[in-house]
Parts: sequence; C-alpha cells; structure tokens
Amino acid sequence: MNKVTIVIPCYNDGYFLLEALASVQECDPALYEVIIVNDGSQDPATLAILQQLETEGYAIHHQPNRGLANARNTGIHLARTPYVLPLDSDNKIRPCYLTESIPILEKNPQVAVVYSDVHYFGDQDLIWSLPDFDLCHLLVRNYIDACAVFRKTVWQMVGGYDEQMPDRLGYEDWEFWLRVAKSGAQFYHLPLVGFDYRTRSDSMVQACRLPHNHRRLVQYIVTKHADLYHHYLAQVIADKEHLWFSQVVELQAQVKQLQIELQQYKTKEKLAEK
Repeated sequence: MNKVTIVIPCYNDGYFLLEALASVQECDPALYEVIIVNDGSQDPATLAILQQLETEGYAIHHQPNRGLANARNTGIHLARTPYVLPLDSDNKIRPCYLTESIPILEKNPQVAVVYSDVHYFGDQDLIWSLPDFDLCHLLVRNYIDACAVFRKTVWQMVGGYDEQMPDRLGYEDWEFWLRVAKSGAQFYHLPLVGFDYRTRSDSMVQACRLPHNHRRLVQYIVTKHADLYHHYLAQVIADKEHLWFSQVVELQAQVKQLQIELQQYKTKEKLAEK
C-alpha cells in the first residue's frame, strides 16, 4: 500500500511539471501516489501536457483557478494515504525524502511533520541547512517550505490551508505551520537535502516579498495568531532584531570585501600601466 500522496498543483507550468514528475519517478513507486491539480491552466502547451499525462494514467483533477491554497486542499482531500507531500510544479524531490521521512512518522506517532534541508537551483545555486524546529523562530519568519511530509490527519484537524490569504498572494504554508504548531503537533527536521527548490524572478514568492505585499500578509498572519505572538512577544522582537542586525553585519562584511577587491584591482591596473 502507498504511504504518501504527492500533491502537485499546476497553473500554466506544464514544462516544469514534467521535470517535477521526472524527479518523483526516481522514488520507490511502492511508497507514493501522485495527484495533480490543474488549477485553471489556460496555457495551450500546459493543457496538452496535462492531456498526455492523463493518457499515461496520472490522476489529474481539473478545476477553475482558485489559487494555490485551494488547489493543495483539493489534492489532499482526494488523497487516500496517511501521509501527504505537497510539491510545487516547478520543484523536484529526492528519493531520500520519502525513504527517510516515512519511518520517522511510522515510529513516532507524536511527530506530525517531517521537513528537510533544501537545495536552491535556477537563479541561485546553494544549499540551505535548516535549523531544528523552534516556534519562536517560525513566528519571526517561515523557514519550513510547503514541501514537507505530514499526516493527513493533522491537515484535517487544523482545517487545511487558509484560502482567505489576502489576494491569494501566498504565505499560506507559513500560516498553516503556525496552526499545526499551535495544535501541539511535533515537527521533525531531517538534516539532509530532501528536495530542490527552483528560484525564479516571476515566482509567487517574489511577489510576496514586495514590501507592500509582505506587510499585508504578515499583518494578516500576526492578527490571526495574535495569541501566539502576544505570548512570545519579547522573544519574537528580540529574534527579529537579532536577525536584522546579523544581516546588516553580513552585508557590511560583503561591502568591505568588495572594496578590498576593488582596491586590489586598481592597484594592479596602475602597476600594469608603468
């Protein structure tokens, strides 16, 4: 019996979807099933790819465009397995994510979510090694991607992803994790790279990070979880300040290094002129 349903929402991302599915096919087929949610795609190439995938036997649910949160909820609702892994159509997973996370969930009933480190590719190329779970850290910023393995029962218990996020901009995964944490469910960090995250200049995340959008989304989340933020207020503010100052110090060090390199370059040019 399959253990995990990999839920892949798709909106006009057919080309990347094929890469995502190729990564899934590298996993043990006995462990998973796939549900693709076509969230109102209109791109002809994407529609042709989805039609081809249906003829190959993939389970595809078609619906009008209702946003990422709704598409994930729809796919998870259709899942028949005890565990779920949401995979964005432009990302890729690694076989170790399933083989390592399933035994943890099987042996530890108190653990509801297993998340891993991530490799960024595309516009960036780096590995982000995530910290172990800390609620205050999560209140400051979201460091756990939607691509995690979790129990379908915890999704049911907290009511799924919030489909009322402002203008369906995003951060629904952050808000979802806060409700899961508030429920008392435990998170488990896998210290390995379990998936590959594509960085794109035109992604939803980039739109969320525009200052006016980020402000609206954070205000919505903080207001919705005012009890949590009030309880941990002092530590959240301290952690936020620490994070900000750490970034400033890092940027200052980078600027200083660039200045040194520039001065070295100018010195070499003067010597070459002599």
